[in-house]
Amino acid sequence: MPVIPELPEILLSDRPARAFYFLRHGETPYNREGRFQGRIDVPLNDNGLQQAEEAARLLLRCGISRIVASPAGRVLQTAAAVANLGTATIEIDNDLMEFYVGSFEGKSVEAIRQANGLGDRDSLFSVVPDDADQWHEFVPRVVAAVRRWTEKYANETVLIAAHGLVFRSLALALTGETAVSRNAEPFLFTPNGTSFTIESVKPDESV
Repeated sequence: MPVIPELPEILLSDRPARAFYFLRHGETPYNREGRFQGRIDVPLNDNGLQQAEEAARLLLRCGISRIVASPAGRVLQTAAAVANLGTATIEIDNDLMEFYVGSFEGKSVEAIRQANGLGDRDSLFSVVPDDADQWHEFVPRVVAAVRRWTEKYANETVLIAAHGLVFRSLALALTGETAVSRNAEPFLFTPNGTSFTIESVKPDESV
């Protein structure tokens, strides 16, 4: 797995204290083509729409009552599938927007790797352009957003609907481990002392 920059210091008091679910958006044409999309508003493709429906069925038994979503259209399409199947309300938070890669937006990931002599395990963060987001600002922003909403709706089951690097930043900040999420793969983050555990939401085999 490619490395990412060192995790910026995040105090325990800045981290969420409650469990929450996380859902990355479904597949888009840019995902299929291996392109950076960041803030580009790329809609779900047919496969992504199907993935969103499958995720919604998985999450139906989890009692989601509040969805907090990135403003990106692909995320809102995914969140809507969950809300439409259940009774959850969708809120939007700009702080959950995907990492902006500046002038790399829309370009082929593989082409960028080749142009910069990077191998499969070399970090793309080493060549991110100057006009991109800063990792040391991005991670605290995401963590603070999750804490804010889980505190605001402390008596509800909250689903964070966002992006791949949002998931990776949360995993790093809350567990100290690197993790990735597939398109429309739901996870449960659960506090465990000063850390969190992350579990993929699986089908209920008893049904």
